[in-house]
Amino acid sequence: MSNISDKPRAVEEQVILPWPVAIRITLRGLKIRLGRSLITMSGVVLGIAFLMSVLTGEALRSGLEHETRTKTEVRRLLKLIEDEIGTFKGRKLAVLVSGPLVDDHRLRLVRLIAARCDAHAITVMQTKPDALEAVTLSTLAGFDGSAFTFVQSKEELVKGAHVLMLLDETLPKLDDTQLSKLLGAMHQPVILDYFYGRYNEESLRKKNKHALYTSLSYAMTEEEIAQRAKKILQKRKRQIWITIVSMLVTVISISNAMLMSVTERFREIGTMKCLGALSGFVVKLFLIESFVVGTLGAIVGTALGFFVPFVAYMFSAGTSLLIASTPFTQLLLAGLVSAVSGTVLSIVAAIYPAVVAAKMMPADALRTDV
Repeated sequence: MSNISDKPRAVEEQVILPWPVAIRITLRGLKIRLGRSLITMSGVVLGIAFLMSVLTGEALRSGLEHETRTKTEVRRLLKLIEDEIGTFKGRKLAVLVSGPLVDDHRLRLVRLIAARCDAHAITVMQTKPDALEAVTLSTLAGFDGSAFTFVQSKEELVKGAHVLMLLDETLPKLDDTQLSKLLGAMHQPVILDYFYGRYNEESLRKKNKHALYTSLSYAMTEEEIAQRAKKILQKRKRQIWITIVSMLVTVISISNAMLMSVTERFREIGTMKCLGALSGFVVKLFLIESFVVGTLGAIVGTALGFFVPFVAYMFSAGTSLLIASTPFTQLLLAGLVSAVSGTVLSIVAAIYPAVVAAKMMPADALRTDV
């Protein structure tokens, strides 16, 4: 009687290689197959470069449009003020605000006026949001420079002023008594209101026959508002469509590159399994490789997708204008999204073929001719 059992003996112990060993094996394999690895990486680079170039182009285009509109608007406002008071030299301006200027139009307008005025020619008073009471402070964002002097009373603000600028919508209206007193204290009673319709010029002239009131803002008609809303909606739809198309191109490009990278190595997988490699270890090797290839490809693609459109816009729009209008925070976020997307898509695209290849019988894998 034979002592050998007919039942197959189970493997008592399997050695699972740690992650550092798997990483070293993967990096060595990438070095050996450098040419093929670069070809695989090129698919990731091109996909992410396309995505990043689309995001960069949209951001640069929007920035240039905003910069152009802002410059045009500021020039319009500056000319309007000069038409009212003439040259800024020898003139005193009074500015009433309720907080820091966050709007590009007003901030640039104030800075341009300050550059044209004499030292200490602009008096500034910051009020509380709900009352015309001064807030004690020495400086305010947007009002730094030798041209500005902060005051604590309305009378000191407008004394001898040629123009009073109201730069906040939240400023409360002055009552008739206060308004008449302030207009009388001004050297040239001109009120420039950044927001439309706070005061009526006819009623102001009843208080002071020399009073002039001009709105710095432009009141759009209902038709203009509707057209602007329509353009914004169309632009948003176009951006969404372009982003979806670019993402699809990126996914297809990366998936194709990683799929070919795995399937063409079925014989190599069969050899590894014949030598005792476990299915989990094979999958681990490919996931590490896809992570390395995806990360490097995504970084290179992100850089390429940023610099190519940036240089192109630099030649067409000019360096100074482009630098001034570029939304670097938005582009940084787009770069992070592109880089992370490239890495994640590379890993996800490699999971399915790697699992299928790892589950193949060694003999079947060795017979594969890819």
